[in-house]
Amino acid sequence: METQMDIIGVTVLDGGTKARIERAAVDRFASKGVDAVTTREIAADAGISEGALYRHFKSKAELAQTLFRTIHETLADEITAVSSADLRIEENAAAIVRAYCRAADNDWTLFTYHLLNTHRFLPALAASDNQPRKNPVAQVEAIIAGAMDQGEIKRGDANLKAALCLGVVLQAALHKVYGKLLEPMSHYETELTRAVNAVLHS
Repeated sequence: METQMDIIGVTVLDGGTKARIERAAVDRFASKGVDAVTTREIAADAGISEGALYRHFKSKAELAQTLFRTIHETLADEITAVSSADLRIEENAAAIVRAYCRAADNDWTLFTYHLLNTHRFLPALAASDNQPRKNPVAQVEAIIAGAMDQGEIKRGDANLKAALCLGVVLQAALHKVYGKLLEPMSHYETELTRAVNAVLHS
C-alpha cells in the first residue's frame, strides 16, 4: 500500500499535499496532455479539494509551467554533475547519454512529460520572467563548441550538432513513448552513445 511518504513530487519530495498535487498533475499531463486535464481531476487524484490545489498553484498553467521548468533545470544539473571540460568529448557524450537514460528510467512519467511538452513550454518560458535558470541544451551546445575549439572534432555549427546529438536520445525516447521500444532507456545506452559519437565526428 502506498503511503504519503512514498509520493514524490517535483519541486518537493516530502509526500505532503504539494507533492501529491505535482505527482497527480505529472501523471495526468503525461498521459492525457495538459489541455485535456482539469484541476478538478488533479485534485481528485491528489485526494484534496480543488480549492486546496489553488492554495499551492494559482492556475493549471502555472502548475504545468512550474513542473516543466523544474524538470528542465534538473536535467541541466545532471549534465553539470557528469560532464567536465577535462574530459574528452567522447567521455562527455557517454556521460550525458547515461544521465539522460538514468533520468528517464528513474521517473519515466516525469521524463515523458518533459519530452512531450518541450515545444509547448520552452519558447514561452524563454520569453518570460519565469524562464529556466539552467538549460541542458545550451550546456550540450557549449560542450560541443569547446570540443571544436580544442580540435577534438571538426569545426561546424555547434547548435546543429547539439540538436542532432540530443535527437539521437530523445527520438529513441519518443519511440519508447509510442511503444516501439520496450526496454528501459539504459538498455539502449551503448547504441545511443555510439550513435551520438558518430554524429559528433561526422
